[in-house]
Amino acid sequence: MYIGAILAGGQSLRMGKPKEGALMPDGRKMIEHVIKPLVELCQKIVIVGNCRGFFIPPQQKFIALPDDPPGRGPLSAIATLLKSGIDKDGYVVTACDQPFLTPDLLLLLLEGKPSVPRIFKQDMDEMMTPLPGYYPVCWLSKIKGELESGEYSLCNAILKSAFETVLLPRESRGLIRNINTLTDLETFASGQNR
Repeated sequence: MYIGAILAGGQSLRMGKPKEGALMPDGRKMIEHVIKPLVELCQKIVIVGNCRGFFIPPQQKFIALPDDPPGRGPLSAIATLLKSGIDKDGYVVTACDQPFLTPDLLLLLLEGKPSVPRIFKQDMDEMMTPLPGYYPVCWLSKIKGELESGEYSLCNAILKSAFETVLLPRESRGLIRNINTLTDLETFASGQNR
């Protein structure tokens, strides 16, 4: 089995409230939609960050991991995860605002070398999509160097590394999208963005 992780430490400035706690049309919180495919795929789920909008269940399957240090973005949060010692190999990592993910989609990220980061590309000419992604523990030394030099961009750190891409199936392209704003949420709720 695998270990999953959800990054939930952002300030949610565009949403205006914690994204992980935003209510979806079915009444569940956004992060609950992200948890669902990970529960089917992963032995444990690590929630990295402050996670202000959701109470993390006190179960063995869930681990709360505060950002160290907080407020420095996804690259720093992934460094916190990789140095945690929770897993010795790697993690499938999602954002708390990606409620359309499926277990089958996430499984595509786990088919490759366990020592190399793996991310989706929407087509051969487009920029990569760093989340969701697979991030190996051995990548920690590389990103520590990036963070120490003042580089906080996850995309830039990946581009400076050896990594693999997985071509996202055309029919799955909408599944990795984020809900960043209340307008995004309202658009989805009204059925205009399905």
